[in-house]
Amino acid sequence: MKRVNIFATLAAALLALALAPGARAQRWDWNNEANVPELRSFDIFLHNHPWIAKKLWERPARVNDRDFLDDNRELKQWLEDHPRAAQAFHEDPAGFMERERHFQIYGGDFEGAGSRAELARFDWFLDSHPDIRRELMRRPELVDRPEYLERHPALVEYLRRHPVLRNELQAHPREFMEREARYEEHR
Repeated sequence: MKRVNIFATLAAALLALALAPGARAQRWDWNNEANVPELRSFDIFLHNHPWIAKKLWERPARVNDRDFLDDNRELKQWLEDHPRAAQAFHEDPAGFMERERHFQIYGGDFEGAGSRAELARFDWFLDSHPDIRRELMRRPELVDRPEYLERHPALVEYLRRHPVLRNELQAHPREFMEREARYEEHR
């Protein structure tokens, strides 16, 4: 009899949680475009805190280590400022960091130009023009220099055919080439 009451109570509690208003709305949905700003914010956070990023990449479960959070108040503050992302991170640290890696590699910072397809096409172009790749990796700002573009008509033609990519590459040359390097490394 006691066992039946325990199961009935447990079932009622689970049902109440499932039906609670907003319970489902609070869940993190990886496919929801509304979460892109959260991922972008975390990506920027990791970029600005390389030591914390290194430690989280080594062992994502550190996000649940109270001592680690106390020692890294910036991370603790980020988690407090982003409660839904924090909940997803706490529930699945490795999965959250893997999603962050996916975000870094395949885009999110540049609408259109950051898509996997655009990066793949630009990567293929650079594969067939290794001198351009090498020069832009060292000095991305060359893409804005007319004298450089005059010496590389194939690049000019490529940029003419891909105006969104051209705009993003010229507006954010270093960030764009860093993304291309990550794509090249992980493809």
